[in-house]
Amino acid sequence: MSDSEEKLSSPPRLRAGVLKSALTIELHTHYAIRLWEGRRREEFINNPRQFSEILGMPQVIKRAGNISVDSATDNPYADVWLVKLEQALDAASANLQQGIASLQDILTSLPKQIILSSVSSVEPLNIGVYSHSPLGYRCVWLLVGFDQLAMKTFQAFHYGLISRSERDASLHNGSHAVRQIYGIVRSYRSLPVTRRDIEAKTPAGLEAIKRLGEPRPEILSGQLRSAFSPPLRSVKQDERRE
Repeated sequence: MSDSEEKLSSPPRLRAGVLKSALTIELHTHYAIRLWEGRRREEFINNPRQFSEILGMPQVIKRAGNISVDSATDNPYADVWLVKLEQALDAASANLQQGIASLQDILTSLPKQIILSSVSSVEPLNIGVYSHSPLGYRCVWLLVGFDQLAMKTFQAFHYGLISRSERDASLHNGSHAVRQIYGIVRSYRSLPVTRRDIEAKTPAGLEAIKRLGEPRPEILSGQLRSAFSPPLRSVKQDERRE
């Protein structure tokens, strides 16, 4: 039997299609919706030149994706920011969850004769979400967590379970946790540079060091990276050789 006949007689290989999934979130409070939308400089009526633009979540998702793309090109500074972003998200999420748990304890400490339903908006905002990077989605989870915190905060205040000052402090701390993440993403500056540029002190590497400083040795070696970083280019090349 010839090779061509063998190919014709062999059964076709079975393959699955591309995986697909859609994600939608609900936001129930104006506080969370404002953080999702952000504010353009033109919206500051009095003197917009004195104010910088406040990022919204769509911009944060896009920038987090850009950092991941840079990391995939072996950019060590992108890895610095991904590590920083992941650590900050872990801390902010833990902070929000602690606040939510404290409010839940307050709301469930009522006498058994009192039945209190869960709180929600009569008309929540539904938003479809797509991110190119896992850390972009984690930024979204953080905002949804703040929305939960805000709902429980307003509910506890409405029923006299916390004071006005406690309400304001809870909302301030929660929104501050989200804005810290926005600030980290905003501060990233993309430079066309690789680890090899830094190690070989090429013109691109020297310019990057001048502007951003030299990355820590564990970043350059790839020892310290985010759990969500794409594989190092050098690792991919080694795998191909094998």
